[in-house]
Amino acid sequence: MENYLAAISLVFLVAVLLLGFWKKVNMGFLAMGAALIIARLGGIPDKTVISNFSTSLFISLVGPAFLFSIAVANGTIDLLARKILKLAGNNTWCIPLILAIVTFVLSALGCGNIPTFAIMLPMSIALALELGIDAIAMGIIITAACNFGCMSPIANGGLILIGLLPEAQNAGQISWSVFGNSCVAFVLITVAFYFIYKLYKPKSNSLEMLDHVTAFNRNQKITILAIALVVLVVFVFGINIGLVAPLAGVVLIMIRVGDQKAAIKIMPWGTFILVCGVNMLMGVVRALGGIDLMVGGLTSLMSGAAVKPIISLAAGAMSWFSSTTGVVMPALIPSISGIIDKFSNVSFSALASGITITAFIAAFSPASTGGAGIMAQYAVFNQDASEEDTNKLFIRLFLTSVVCVFVSVILAFVGVYNIF
Repeated sequence: MENYLAAISLVFLVAVLLLGFWKKVNMGFLAMGAALIIARLGGIPDKTVISNFSTSLFISLVGPAFLFSIAVANGTIDLLARKILKLAGNNTWCIPLILAIVTFVLSALGCGNIPTFAIMLPMSIALALELGIDAIAMGIIITAACNFGCMSPIANGGLILIGLLPEAQNAGQISWSVFGNSCVAFVLITVAFYFIYKLYKPKSNSLEMLDHVTAFNRNQKITILAIALVVLVVFVFGINIGLVAPLAGVVLIMIRVGDQKAAIKIMPWGTFILVCGVNMLMGVVRALGGIDLMVGGLTSLMSGAAVKPIISLAAGAMSWFSSTTGVVMPALIPSISGIIDKFSNVSFSALASGITITAFIAAFSPASTGGAGIMAQYAVFNQDASEEDTNKLFIRLFLTSVVCVFVSVILAFVGVYNIF
């Protein structure tokens, strides 16, 4: 009976992923409904199901998002990025690298992948077209920078990872290790695409869109100061960013530096529901033995050397059609402890790195958020593109994602994700 319920819980998990992708509805709400049904089948009370909604994770995600949404709404982030780019002057060969580094740092400092992606992707596509370099390759680099940067322990991906780690693990050490490995992946992706697509050979040495960059106004200066103070307080005093960030945001609202309605409107509420809703479902799946069953299935395919590549490949395949932070990480990170119990030759951080990095690399797929965003922004700036051009772009992005996933699997196999 127990194995039956475990199998049923996994069937519900897969059904949520497929239905969410097929019907384009928020998987978080689907997951909540699925959690209710299988909990009743397994005799788990409603209170236990609700307790699986991680309030600490929710606060850790919403707090920074509120502060950075204020910074986005009042133009601080966009102007900051443009000012940094302007420092390149006529050295346009380094613009792609500056874009990548600025994007990575913004995401890592707490802005997270989704807000940073929304700001930096349109700018990067526009700059690439003006420079006469491959705009799609530039978009892929920006996507990677957003995703790998967000694995910082104070950004959304890193906070989600910490929330998924078992109490027996050293959350701080593991989160920094995964972030370190993500930095390695970011450098490899950036360098590879920079040279393969010759982004160092722009056809133009001037950028008209950066000719009229204004000075920071009073509100933007105060916003930058507030963000800097939040980062300082988090790192120096160890205060949870989910608590200090909204405090800074409220102060900005009260002194009329930011617009509360505008900030709340652009916050990624759907993502918060997705992450926390899937966490609720995973809690029930775990209670019914679904995680143990999945671990058993994965380990039956593994040998000592194949542990890292197999779980990395599983993460990449899942991420082609679902969210890394909302689905892949909550589904696979909890399985690591069971895998390590059977294969003691692998580390928790190496497996967690393989899962997150490969899943984020798969986000280049047009069926995922990153690839879809690249296609959408490219269409905005290239409105003469035909249906055939769009189809070719779709195929290119998907094939790029497939190749990059298999490269990541190889990197996991040879131990690159063991560096930190």
